[in-house]
Order: sequence, then structure tokens, then C-alpha cells
Amino acid sequence: MVVRTRTNSESGSEEEQVRSPKQLQRLEEQKARAERKAAKRAEKALQKERVAAEKERRAEEREKRLEEERLEKQILTPLQEEQAQRLKEEKELLEKEFMSTPKVVHHSHVKKSALESNRMGGHHMS
Repeated sequence: MVVRTRTNSESGSEEEQVRSPKQLQRLEEQKARAERKAAKRAEKALQKERVAAEKERRAEEREKRLEEERLEKQILTPLQEEQAQRLKEEKELLEKEFMSTPKVVHHSHVKKSALESNRMGGHHMS
């Protein structure tokens, strides 16, 4: 098949260009490659959108699940309420007992006699 096209040369005159079957085949192959490339790009774009949508869906599910867990933890059963109350009371008692500043009692040191001492071997002094 011979296709005749007209092109303008530098001189401005019209020429007829005859394309060989090899040239036509190459043009068809180029068009086919370009179409395959465009289809591949479109498929990649669709896949990217699907992955992004799936990722977003999973993130929303995770947030929803965490919110539900948080709400469940807020609602305490009677047993949990009792335990929380007991822990609160124990904490208050602990703070009252041990966290308060201790009363400092100053004593002057009085040396014990050998008889009052708890040391062993003090018999030779008695």
C-alpha cells in the first residue's frame, strides 16, 4: 500500500512523499505501542486509586474501632466501679500515711551502758 502525502519543503513547493510498507508497519507498531502504553498508564492510575481508597477505608475502620474501644472503657461495670473506688481509697490512704512529711523528733544521743547493749560478749564487763 502506498500513501501519498504532501509536505512543504523549504522552497515552498509541494512534493509527493511515498511511504514504503516497512514505514507503514513501523507507524502502526508505534501507534500500537503508544496505545498499549496509554492503557497501561490508565490501569496503573486506577490501581493507585483503588489502593488509596482501600488504605483510607482501613484507616477509617481502625479509627472507628479505637473510638468504640474508648467508649467501652468509659462505661464501667459495677464491679469495675467498685474496684476503681477501692483503688482511689487505697491511694488516698497511702498518700495520707506515707506521703505526708514526717514529724522530726530530735533526741540527744545517750550512750548505753554495757548491760543495756545488745552486743554479744559483754559478760566480761559485768
